[in-house]
Amino acid sequence: MRAVAALDWEATVTRAEHEGLAPILYVAVRGGGAPAPVLARLRSAWLDSERRRLLATSQLREIIAAFGRAGLSAIVVNGPALAAACYPDPALRPFTHLTLVIRRGDRARARDVLATLGDGPGRSESSRLPVDLRWECVRHLGGGRLTDVVSEEIWSRSVPAGEWGDGARTLAPEDLVVHLATEVAALGLGGGLAELDLALVLERHGATLDWDAIGARARRWRAAAAVYFALRAVADRLGITAPSPTVHRLYPGELRVALMDRLQQAGPAPAARREWLIRLVMLDRASDAVRALAAELLGPDGAVRWRTLLAAYLKQVARALAAAARTISMPGPRGRVGAR
Repeated sequence: MRAVAALDWEATVTRAEHEGLAPILYVAVRGGGAPAPVLARLRSAWLDSERRRLLATSQLREIIAAFGRAGLSAIVVNGPALAAACYPDPALRPFTHLTLVIRRGDRARARDVLATLGDGPGRSESSRLPVDLRWECVRHLGGGRLTDVVSEEIWSRSVPAGEWGDGARTLAPEDLVVHLATEVAALGLGGGLAELDLALVLERHGATLDWDAIGARARRWRAAAAVYFALRAVADRLGITAPSPTVHRLYPGELRVALMDRLQQAGPAPAARREWLIRLVMLDRASDAVRALAAELLGPDGAVRWRTLLAAYLKQVARALAAAARTISMPGPRGRVGAR
C-alpha cells in the first residue's frame, strides 16, 4: 500500500490514458490507495469505455445487418472483438473506432452502405464511432500489400461471429496472432494496449495454437521480424512466452537484434525518429526498406523535412551498428524469447 501511495499519480494516470490502460488501472486501484481525485478521473475513463462499448455494440450490429442486406460480409477485428473475447470485463478494453475488414472488391459497396447509415466521410452524429474500413488483416511495415490470394486464404479460415450478426466473422486464432503482432510492431513496440491484446490472445489460445502455421505465415507475409520482436516485447514486459522452436525460426539475426536493443534505449534522437528506425529494422526484405525510405522521402513534407533529418538518421544508425558490433563480440546468446 505504501508503494501505491508513493506513486507519481499525475504521470502514472497520464501514461495510462495515453496507452489506453486507464480503465484497467482503475480496476487495479479502486480497492484503496489512490487519492480521491485520481480515482474519480480513472473511474470516468472506465465509465466512458463502457458507454462506448454499448454504443459500439448497437452500431456494429446495425452495420453488419446493412452489409448483409447488400450481400457483404465483414471480419470484426481489434476493439469490440477483443473486448468481448479476451477481457473479463469488456469495459477494460477501450476503443475509439470500429475496425472492419472487407474484401478488396467490396470496397465501393461497403462505403456506400456506411454512407447510408451516416458512418461515411463527413459523418455528423457524435454518438456513432468512426469506422476504419480495411481490406487487409496484416499490417505491413514497409507499405507492401498482401496479394488477393493471401487475403482470400485469410477469409477462408475466418470464423463466424454471430454475436454481431449473421455476416460477421473474426480471424482464425493463428491469423489473429500475426495480425496483433504486426499491430504491436507498427506502434514501434511501445503500445501498451496492443501488447496486452496480444498477450491475452496468447494466453487464451496458447494450448491450441498451431505455432508452425504462425511461423510459416509470418515468413510468407514478410512479417517474420515484426512478429519476432512483438513476441519478444510481450515476453519481456508481460511474461507471456511463445514456444522457442517457432521463435528461433523467426529470429532475424544477431545484428538486427543488437541494433534493436540499441534503438530501444533512450538516446539523443527524438522519439518519433527512433520509432521510425525501429520499424525499419523490423522489415524482412531490403526492397521493403527501400520502399519505406522512399515513402518517407517522397511524402508531402519529404523534400523539406528529410534533408534536415537524414544526417541525424544515418548518425543514429551508425551509432547503433557500432553498439551492435560490440554486442556480437561479447560471449553468450542475446535477444531470445523465453520458451514456454
